[in-house]
Amino acid sequence: MVSPQAKRWTSRSVGPRRGVVCGVVLVAALLALAAPAQAAPQFTPLIATVLAQPAPVKGTDGRIHVVYEILLQNDAGAHVDVLSLAVRTGRGRPLLRVAGDQVPTVMTTFARQPTASLEASEGGKLLLDLVLRRARQVPGALVHRMSVRATLGGETRDFTFDAARTRVTRRQAVSLAPPLRGGQYLNFNGCCGLSPHRTAIAAVDGTPWLSERFASDFIQIDAQGRGGAGDLSRNESFFTFGDPVYAVAGGRVVSTRNDQPENTPLMEPAINFTPQTTLGNNVVVRLRGGRYALFAHLERGSVRVRRGQRVRTGDVLGRVGNSGDTGGPHLHFQLSDGPDPVASDGVPYTFARFGLVGSVTNVEQFLTGQAPADIQRLDPVAQRRGELPLQSTVVRFGG
Repeated sequence: MVSPQAKRWTSRSVGPRRGVVCGVVLVAALLALAAPAQAAPQFTPLIATVLAQPAPVKGTDGRIHVVYEILLQNDAGAHVDVLSLAVRTGRGRPLLRVAGDQVPTVMTTFARQPTASLEASEGGKLLLDLVLRRARQVPGALVHRMSVRATLGGETRDFTFDAARTRVTRRQAVSLAPPLRGGQYLNFNGCCGLSPHRTAIAAVDGTPWLSERFASDFIQIDAQGRGGAGDLSRNESFFTFGDPVYAVAGGRVVSTRNDQPENTPLMEPAINFTPQTTLGNNVVVRLRGGRYALFAHLERGSVRVRRGQRVRTGDVLGRVGNSGDTGGPHLHFQLSDGPDPVASDGVPYTFARFGLVGSVTNVEQFLTGQAPADIQRLDPVAQRRGELPLQSTVVRFGG
């Protein structure tokens, strides 16, 4: 659930009297001005703003993933269809194009529903993952050419414009020791697709954050792909419950919580969560370089460290539990750019060394209890260094 300072999502006035302008000039512009690409500045029906500076990371597919989001706001009294999006480098080299039926695979409403259109005054988001073969292909800047169609009063106009220009961070992803040992552990909610983590933009005091951008959810599974055995209404029946959680690097503890009750597994918690309780029992450790590691959903009473305490790599922080906004025992781990694990932005990380067992093809069925995890195994287990376990991967950690 956590990255560099996010930009505020704000719309700018196009004149001194915005109400009049929006009601007269902007509507007229939508129906009369459909300037071609590379033309003079034009009124557009959408505002597009990059949430946080894109950041690259190497995944277990061997590729470099540049992960980021664009917030959209329909700023006109018209229905708007997004026809296509082309991502280019600052010098114009094409990197990605989505069009037509592909648009809903990267675009959602703020209700997290896939869409390719926004109604008047409706907001949405583009969730992008540029997949590159080599680190040297990561561009220094990105620009987004959008083609949209505005419909008002039965009339339509097409617009093409460049928007959401942004630099790409050159900062290398932090290399960490694993937060768990042994396994095998399934990352059932990881980077970089449209998972619940990737879509979890949260407004805190009026500012949007995506603290879970690169977060991982780890649950231990056995050779048969089961997450537990016996009475699954008991947390103790899950293999992950009670596993020690380890510091991933040296640092100082900035906050802890240790008093939240355990949930009943496989049941939606009947609690209205706040930014302070959604993570359940947790530990936040400040690492070098202004990065903050979060270990969440820990077992009540298991946290061994206190605020202000210095920890070393491998120190036990607590044990895996089922507290906070979760339906079963697992460890939520993320790295962010601020001490508040909700009001901060997620930044990338890699694990220095681990074994890649394979991947699971039926994560949804596994999570809903319909079937054991179907593990497509690598033979032998692949030893990986400096990579981020991606969504649905199964890993073993040394130690």
